[in-house]
Order: sequence, then structure tokens, then C-alpha cells
Amino acid sequence: MYTIFLLCILLISTFSLLGGKGKSDKEKRELRFWHSIGTYNKDVLNSLIENYNDHNRQVLIKGVFQGSDKDLYLKLISPETRPDIVQISVQFLPALVEKNELVDLTSSIPSKLKEDIEDKFWSSVSYRDRIYGIPFLYSVNLLFVNQHILRIAGVRRDTTPASWPEILSISEKIKDNLGDKWPLFIPMESMMHFLSFVQSYTGEPAIRDGKILINTDKSIDAMQFLRDLVFKERTMPAKLSIDEGENLFLSGNLGIIAASSSLLVYTESNLPYDMNVWYLPSSAATLPFITGSCLAILKSSPREKRESIRFIEYLTDYENAIKWHTHTGNPAIRKSVKSSLDLIVFYEDNPNHMASINEIERGLIFNPSSGYLEVSEVLGKALEAIMLKGEDPAIILNSAQKELDDLNLRF
Repeated sequence: MYTIFLLCILLISTFSLLGGKGKSDKEKRELRFWHSIGTYNKDVLNSLIENYNDHNRQVLIKGVFQGSDKDLYLKLISPETRPDIVQISVQFLPALVEKNELVDLTSSIPSKLKEDIEDKFWSSVSYRDRIYGIPFLYSVNLLFVNQHILRIAGVRRDTTPASWPEILSISEKIKDNLGDKWPLFIPMESMMHFLSFVQSYTGEPAIRDGKILINTDKSIDAMQFLRDLVFKERTMPAKLSIDEGENLFLSGNLGIIAASSSLLVYTESNLPYDMNVWYLPSSAATLPFITGSCLAILKSSPREKRESIRFIEYLTDYENAIKWHTHTGNPAIRKSVKSSLDLIVFYEDNPNHMASINEIERGLIFNPSSGYLEVSEVLGKALEAIMLKGEDPAIILNSAQKELDDLNLRF
């Protein structure tokens, strides 16, 4: 009898616990978070979201990958169901503000956070002196180098080459000594790929007095040089996507690849050989371009503003800012993190991470006031004609410059 009584008590307790848990889950308000953090760093984001949900009784964050930055932006301005929180490229922020899509966060930012991030990052998420996003992930372009390929090709080089002709010389040595390996791959799919490479090659600013100049003599020479790597020198593979180039590098069949610092940890962890990092060649007249994204709140759900801000603060807090840097390669932007003992110790074992920190310190964030999508489409067509079809850079860039001039945009 006593045993039966105990069993009844146990069953009642079990059902009570299960019922309570189910009720708690149903009571949680769901916040949709759209992002463009894909294959390479999705595990970091997913683990952070899972941890937040485990420790938050009020809301359930549902992260949804929406493809590229452009794909995400186009979905945001469509009439479809939209998110509460969004990770958006800072290049698209002005257009979203002009469409009255984003919540003004100026008065919601804690003074401690405001002071811990440099002004240039706040400027990248501001429009007409109002702040519409919290600076999140920023990156720079670097050169990833397979040291094993360089060694067996007879190249002894630990420091960054001073010029692109020097890089070509290294590439030719790899080609001559290792016929089964590709020496070099410079992706050229986007506006930022173009601007970073051309500015690096020419040693001149690609944007002057608020205008993008793509058809200067030096810019044309730069694209002629790059086109010849594919169609003349045969030191760079043709018609390769960024992901295909990354896979070629990870397979040990590519010597040097230009890549975003956001791919550093993934690449270094999956390459079965020693990897070095070089800066893009530069001059005193130019600053490296920085690309970035911010976390913003959609106006469609103002009731959830407080909970949305809490989640954003969590993703960007001290501990997670360190994790984003050490687990992805995106350089830290918080002053308190950059000067922390945690990172000083980390750099001793991971010196390649210093490259992105150094570049972002002196770099310039590309944040056009408007018209990014239009300019990007013009340049995208031009790059396809030059790099995929092998057409004359002078003809293509002169034509594209006329299209850009007709847009009459200021940057």
C-alpha cells in the first residue's frame, strides 16, 4: 500500500513538472532574428542563441539564415513576413532608414557601450546624426597563404610582399615548380572586392571627393593585370566562386587566396598545413577598406523593442565580443576587449589574428550614404565581363563609369 502511495506521488510530481515546462515554453514570446551568417560561422551564432534561450524566461529567439547580405536586404523590403531583429550590412542601412524600416536607437544605447566603441563604427550605423544599429561584425580583406606550398615551391617568405608584381613573381615560381597547384586566387564578385584590390594595386584612393572612380589609367591597369592572371599567365583559376576558391585552398591545391578576416578561424582550423596571413599591399596614400554589419530592430514590432535590445546587448557584450574574434576572425571593435589580457594571451598562440586587428585600427569603413545596390549592380556586370568573359577592361570600365556618373550619387 505504501509503495502504491509513493508511486502515485511520483507520477503526480512528474506530470506537474512536465505540464509546467510545457506551459513555460508556450508563454515565451518568439522574436525572429534574420541574419546572413552562413556556413563558416553559423555554429558560433547558433551556440550563442541557444545559450540565450536557455537562460531567458521571457522570449525565445529564433535565428533564421537569409542568404547573402543582398538577399537579406531584398527580403526586408518585400511584403513578406519580416523579423523583429536583423543583422544588416552597414551599406544597406541608409536605404532601410529612408524607407522608414528601422527603429531609432539613439536614446537606447547605454553610455558605457557608446564609449567602448570608436566613433568610426558608430558613424557607420548612423544616418543624419541618428543611430539605427549597434556595431556588430566588421572585417577586412587579407591574403591567406599556404606555407607548405610556398616551401616546396622554393619560396622563403614570411613578410607581406610590397607590391602585386612581387606577388605575381611568387605565383610564377609556384606555377613553374608545382604544376599541379594553383598559385593564386583573388575573388572578384563584389563592389568591395573591386575597391579593395584596385586601391591596393594602384596605391590611390578609389573614392575621391565623394565619387567612385573606376576608370582611371591605374584602375584599368589593375584590372588588366588581374585579367591576365587568368587568361594569359594562367596563374589564377577562372570562373571560380568564393566558396569554390575556399574549398580549393582547404584541399591544399591553392597557394594564396584573398579572403575576408571573418573566414580566418574556419580556414586555419580546416587547412591541414601551416597558414600565414599577409596584408594586401598598400601605400601611405590609402587606407584598407572595412566592411561591417550591425544589429537593428524593425519598426514592425515596437512592442518587443526592450527584449530585442537585451538580445543585441548580449550578442555584443564583452564575453561574446571576445568569442566572435577568437572563434571567427572578425576583429574586436570594443576598446575594453582589444586591450584585454584575454586577447594578449590569445595572440601569443594565434599571431595570424593580429593582422585583422592592425588593419581595422587604421582602416576606413565603407558606408555610402545611399545607392549601394545600384552601384554594386553596375560594378558586378563590369567584373563579370572582365573576369569571366575576358573582355577589355578599358572598354568595360569606361562604360561602367558613365553609368555610375548618371546615377549622380555621393559617397
